[in-house]
Formats: sequence, structure tokens, C-alpha cells
Amino acid sequence: MIEGSLSRRYTRALFQLAREAGEEEKIGQEVEQFYAAYSQTELQRVLTNPAFSLDTRKKILAQVLQSQRLSALTRHFLSLLVDRDRLPYLIGIVNAYRRLLNEAKGRIEAKVVSASALEGDRLAQLRDRLRAISGKDVVLQQETDTALLGGLLIELEGKIYDGSIRTQLEKMKQRIARGY
Repeated sequence: MIEGSLSRRYTRALFQLAREAGEEEKIGQEVEQFYAAYSQTELQRVLTNPAFSLDTRKKILAQVLQSQRLSALTRHFLSLLVDRDRLPYLIGIVNAYRRLLNEAKGRIEAKVVSASALEGDRLAQLRDRLRAISGKDVVLQQETDTALLGGLLIELEGKIYDGSIRTQLEKMKQRIARGY
């Protein structure tokens, strides 16, 4: 609960500053870029380890930020997180920022899972249909799962649309077991 409210508070502040600068997309990409380099690496263990002095952690962060060529706003924000020992909340901040940005731009995220990767035309058709359903631009995240056998599994606005062959076979199996 506290982690979520802290993440949202920091996210709203960063988003407001980015919006005032007209750089919402850029700042979001930079924070995600840093998070990709930070998560599940030695960098994460060093920057969140209280055994290292705050000065040491800030120097390491400064070197990483300089190598990534991030904007001043992103650098200051990440330095603030280190100063206040809030870097462990970065994943919540990244996710909340993405939601705020999508909301502000009139977009929604959708996830499509298929047995094999969808090609460009089919992906574009799917995006168009989801746009027609939701009335918003769709940011499509694609995953593959060979266990589906075929068909699609789509998650859109908290709803799951399951048109996979695996599910259809499971339903047939249940109907046969019930004697229908």
C-alpha cells in the first residue's frame, strides 16, 4: 500500500514536470532505459546497498547516467530517488508513468499471445480491430506460447478474450465429460 502510493506520488511529480517541458514521451523512454540497465544487475545491488556510502552510490549513478546520455530532468529525478532511498520503487514508477502517459495520449495497452509470432499485416489488422473495440489507439505487446496450439489470447482493458485452440479443446473435453 505505502509502496504504491509512494510510486504514484513520485510518478505524478515526474510526469507533471515532463509535461511542462513537453517531453513526456522522452522522459518515459529515458526512465525505462535506465530501469532496463538497472534491474536484475549488479548496479541494482550497489545502488540500493546501505553498506556503500550515499556519496559512493551517487558517484556511481552519475557515471551511469552520463554514459546513458539522459536529460537533466531524468538525471535529477533518479538522483533524488537515490538521495531518498526510493530506488527500490522504480519498477512501480516505470509502470505508473507508462499508464499516465498512455492515458494522456489516449492510448491503451493490450497484450496478444499467440502460438507463433504474428507478422506485420496481421498485427496491424489486430491493432485496428482493437482500436475499433476500445475507441483508443492501442499499444500492442506481443508474446508467443506454443502451448496455445493456435488462435489468440488477448488482454485488453482488464478483459481477457481467449480464442485459443487449447481453450476450445478444453471446453470440448468438459462438454464430453458432462455428456453433452
